[in-house]
Amino acid sequence: MGTEALRAFWDERAETLGEEAGTRDRIAKALEIEAIRSFITLDIDTVLDFGCGTGETAVALARDFQVRVIGYDISPKMIEIAQERLRAEPKLEGTVEFVTGLGSGWLLSLPPRIDLAYTERMLQNLPSWEEQARTIAWLAKVAPRILLCENSQDGLDNLNALRRAVGLEAIEPPAHNLYLRDDDMASVLPGHRLEITYYSDLYYFLSRVVNAAIAAPAEPLYDAPVNQLARRLPRSEFGRVGQGRIWYFTA
Repeated sequence: MGTEALRAFWDERAETLGEEAGTRDRIAKALEIEAIRSFITLDIDTVLDFGCGTGETAVALARDFQVRVIGYDISPKMIEIAQERLRAEPKLEGTVEFVTGLGSGWLLSLPPRIDLAYTERMLQNLPSWEEQARTIAWLAKVAPRILLCENSQDGLDNLNALRRAVGLEAIEPPAHNLYLRDDDMASVLPGHRLEITYYSDLYYFLSRVVNAAIAAPAEPLYDAPVNQLARRLPRSEFGRVGQGRIWYFTA
């Protein structure tokens, strides 16, 4: 999917789904935000949310931390929703700015220093590993700390092995997504230290295996009680079956 097609795709999702354009799985989204929040330390002042979507995470970070968050997204419709979300927020500890645009013009809005740059299911929308790797390399030039909260194809493969064991069909990534491979991520920035956080394993096991098996043949609900339980349980590595992972690079 090219740049213009990608922009049109997310504009249409924003028009159709509004604040849920990024994902309709609200529990998975909440877990993502909680996991990203855990990396905001006192020495982080300025943050780039690259591919901010509807701005939910950017606003959540500024709500709780004294940070300046700059959210960029290719989709003007997504940014419109993000701006509405920001206007509705009663109180922030930090600040948030949202920008959009194609090409490199938007880079002029970036401050000279960014302490942390992160993506949240943005890289997986790019059409090839080569383009994903180029984007990661660019982010490494922008900030000394890079947090990539993305979906793992290896995690999905492990999850599908469990699903097949209980008679469920395998989950396929959406047509517009290319999930990341663990081996590729391990070698993409050789000069950086890499820390991996498996924050979603228990949730995906309970929601995509246990809840799905109980609900079958009906479609399982995102907000089913067992899914809600998974959100309250402590995060822990559980067979590396979670789609969502955080790859955290430091220079």
